[in-house]
Amino acid sequence: MSPPSSISEKLLRVLLVPLCVMFVLTALIAYNLAAWFANDSYDKELLNAAHAVAARLSKDENGLVADLPAAVQEVLRHNDRDQFFYQVLNPRRERLAGDAILPMPVTEINTDTPSFRNAVVNSQSVRIARIRVPLHDSDDELVIVQAARTLNARNELVHCIFLSIVIPQIFLGLLGVVCVRYGVKDGLDPMIQLSDEIRQRSQWDLNSINVANCPTEMIPFIDALNSLFHRIDSHIEEQKRFVANAAHQLRTPVAGLRAYIEYGRRISNDNPNFSEVLNQLDAGTDRISELVGGLLVLARASERRIKQLDYVDLNDLSSEVTSDLIRQAASKRVEIFFQPSSRHSVVLGDKAELREMLTNVVNNAITYSPNGSVVNVTVKAGPPPVVVVQDNGPGIPLKERQRVFERFYRVLGTKVNGTGLGLAIVQEIAQSHRATVELLDPHGHKGTLVKITFSGMKEERQVS
Repeated sequence: MSPPSSISEKLLRVLLVPLCVMFVLTALIAYNLAAWFANDSYDKELLNAAHAVAARLSKDENGLVADLPAAVQEVLRHNDRDQFFYQVLNPRRERLAGDAILPMPVTEINTDTPSFRNAVVNSQSVRIARIRVPLHDSDDELVIVQAARTLNARNELVHCIFLSIVIPQIFLGLLGVVCVRYGVKDGLDPMIQLSDEIRQRSQWDLNSINVANCPTEMIPFIDALNSLFHRIDSHIEEQKRFVANAAHQLRTPVAGLRAYIEYGRRISNDNPNFSEVLNQLDAGTDRISELVGGLLVLARASERRIKQLDYVDLNDLSSEVTSDLIRQAASKRVEIFFQPSSRHSVVLGDKAELREMLTNVVNNAITYSPNGSVVNVTVKAGPPPVVVVQDNGPGIPLKERQRVFERFYRVLGTKVNGTGLGLAIVQEIAQSHRATVELLDPHGHKGTLVKITFSGMKEERQVS
């Protein structure tokens, strides 16, 4: 399986590769243009030098003479970095004057059109200009003049022109790379923002994503995602309605079954066997009733409905819950202590649901604590507000602490009767109030410490 590809890397390749190719092509074009401009300029000077040599030709008793003193040759050399050569030939390619080391013409010389070529003299590259001119304005006597100069200054000019073009292009290219990288990053920012928005959503938030500020290219993807959210939401709502309806439908036969059990006790005529059967049926009915009640609470807690919120003081709420469970704790000889915070600890939430959550946590602590133990309920004002419930029970293994929040899951080896819905209800209500539930080890002794932190609670008039 191939690794996932990166859109940013693909865009950078698509944009930067042509940019680099274009840079190389423009560099080649720039070099050729620089060479053409330099050659054109220096060829014109070399052609003028050839005409200057022709203008200083004369005849004496010894033959053809070129009057080129050192000062004139210095002028013809044009600079102090090059050497100058010249040669005068007759139409038969016989040298009449000048430097013998210059090579003979290689093309047709019986033409008045000037020609240029490159050659090597004394292991140095030279440029040669050749012209045919009449001697002393006499069309009857023609001579061939070759003027040559080394290429040092010419090459320096080519390099200067080339660098003057390429160096700005390098800076522009680097600027283009930076702009492309920034443009790709800026173009992908909406995708990153969308992923952050979806990542920060809770599992019950299946509202459609707003496409008002999204790029046009992302709208089909977001529309498909919204369609998926809608289908999942519809399916979840159907399941919730089924659970709620099933729980309501079960309540009636359970209530009828309990009525028949009570009637059977009245007519049992003190038959111990029949009474034991009725007691077992009664216990089973209690479990069914508890399960149905838990399902109804879970269905209500997980509904994504608009809830009417109130300011709830966690001190008052925890005190009420603790007081309601004192009789249950006393039946197991469990001491229950409540320690309020030193100042008000107020959150915005559904008071009935928060009461149900705390009741489940404290009830679990009492139920799973051995006889004669202690349960502590503590409120801390924060910020953020925190409720801590600590018991002396067997504790929850570390590997099981995530799974106990699953519906109907119970830790193996537990001898206490239960529905497996208590902590699932706690988790659902906590999440709907943007709170977190942690299962920790108490310091110094065995048991479980349940810590509920309202760190994400905001003062809003509704929770979705």
